[in-house]
Amino acid sequence: MTKEELSAALTEAQARAKTNGSGNDVPELVLRILTAASGTEAVRESLKDVKAGRALLRFTDIGRAIEFKAGAGELHAEIADIKGPGPKVDATSATWLGLLSGTIKPWLAFTRGMVIARAGLTELRWLQQVAERLQKAYAE
Repeated sequence: MTKEELSAALTEAQARAKTNGSGNDVPELVLRILTAASGTEAVRESLKDVKAGRALLRFTDIGRAIEFKAGAGELHAEIADIKGPGPKVDATSATWLGLLSGTIKPWLAFTRGMVIARAGLTELRWLQQVAERLQKAYAE
């Protein structure tokens, strides 16, 4: 994946977020963003000093999930079972789309309770840090 592919996926996600950020196809769009981001040097560099972690990003409105791993200079995401292993973090498809495409600021999503970590605050803090680093890397 290239920086151009990441840019195209982000543009599509931002347009989608302005109209309707929900829908059963949102996990695929989020996955395209994360897959393109994982192949981008600026993104991997921004995650070098973040502790490696994982979470199951669950789309509460559509019953779908993405297995998400990030940190220590790595980023990986794939479609997963909603009851899969790992710490579970819940949000609507519109929230995940906005958070991982850069249209919702991480501090807003996390302080307003738009994202709920079933495992606890440690995972929530980690995910907020990862989201902030991703958005910063997208802007560069």
